[in-house]
Amino acid sequence: MKILFGGFIVCSVLFLPDFHLNPSWPAIQLIDFLLPILAIYVFIERKQVQGKLLFIGIAVFALTMLLSMAVNGRIFVIQDLFEVFKLVKFSLIFAFFTLVPVAAFGRTWLKPMFVLLVGVNALHFFNVFGFNQVISDFYNGGLHIEYFGLNSLKEPAVKRMVGLAGNPNINALVFLFFSIAFLPIQQRTNTLWWFFVAVLMMFLCQSRTAILGLGAILIAAGFLMKQHFTIRKWTIILLGISVVYLLSWAMTTNFFHHSLYSNNLFTGHILKTGSARGRWEAWTFLGEMILQRPLFGYGGNKAYFYAQKIYSENEYILMAWRYGIFGLMGYLLIYFLPLKSFFQAKKIEQSYPALLSIALMLVAALTNNPFVDRTIMVLFAAVIGAVYSQLSTHHTHVE
Repeated sequence: MKILFGGFIVCSVLFLPDFHLNPSWPAIQLIDFLLPILAIYVFIERKQVQGKLLFIGIAVFALTMLLSMAVNGRIFVIQDLFEVFKLVKFSLIFAFFTLVPVAAFGRTWLKPMFVLLVGVNALHFFNVFGFNQVISDFYNGGLHIEYFGLNSLKEPAVKRMVGLAGNPNINALVFLFFSIAFLPIQQRTNTLWWFFVAVLMMFLCQSRTAILGLGAILIAAGFLMKQHFTIRKWTIILLGISVVYLLSWAMTTNFFHHSLYSNNLFTGHILKTGSARGRWEAWTFLGEMILQRPLFGYGGNKAYFYAQKIYSENEYILMAWRYGIFGLMGYLLIYFLPLKSFFQAKKIEQSYPALLSIALMLVAALTNNPFVDRTIMVLFAAVIGAVYSQLSTHHTHVE
């Protein structure tokens, strides 16, 4: 039953659209309605739940958020309180996955979910049966679908695969989580082709954030897994990544007819692009506001971003603006507190997925907001919880 419910949680965030109960409220997911059931189950099995250190981090972060809201007189603003609700959701999903048998879950769900996700994204990329209209209508594709394969003048241009995530950056991060799951370690070399497909799908999204994230994964793997990665294996991995990058280049540019969006990450022209200038202007503006209220921030105040049409595109700046330096520290605790458990594991290779996922999130947060995204947050909670579950099979209790 736990394996079935865990699969439903992940599938629901990957494949089902968000929806609004009220136009003024944030979008919600189907799994949100099942959180009471999840809470009851976690409470019943509370003695078996792992990860005390992470729960401490979540609690500290939630308290700093509420304190910031109270100081700014926004403690009863529903829109801002949804961010605290998301932390509760994160903690429940994390707690549940510490109880799920990881090996059985992987055998049952991992590859079928991935195959279905690749298939759906292929329907979108080639717009089979007008599938992009479905993404536009139900998955918040918006301008990403309207300008899919087009430039601002609606002339043919490079394609950025949006997928059911409704955003190419988030879609790319989803595939990076699968690439971590398929990264070939020890006897798992049979997952190599699955890894390359995941990386190819990530490249088709043309996300510079995700390319940096892939670099973080490989660098972290190089330090953590040097005993498992021979020169021959690294050669195969890097050569394979190069091949799928060239393949994605051909596919997204109509066989090199258009310039590749992500190439300016390597040419040095990225600082001259509109998105880079826009990010820098937003960071400078928000940074100046942070200096005015450094301790407690602005109490969330999501409405300000909507009204000013500002996108932070940096989660560290976003957390410091919303909740001040104390909120930023609480946010970082979610990543750093569990590291003690992971590095102290007798078989550290069981911690690799969590360690690589943390590296991915920390790097992605430099140019995006991965944790506040509902889909990425659920995937991250599931991965970290699953690793605690794996560790608990060799320890009575894991902090």
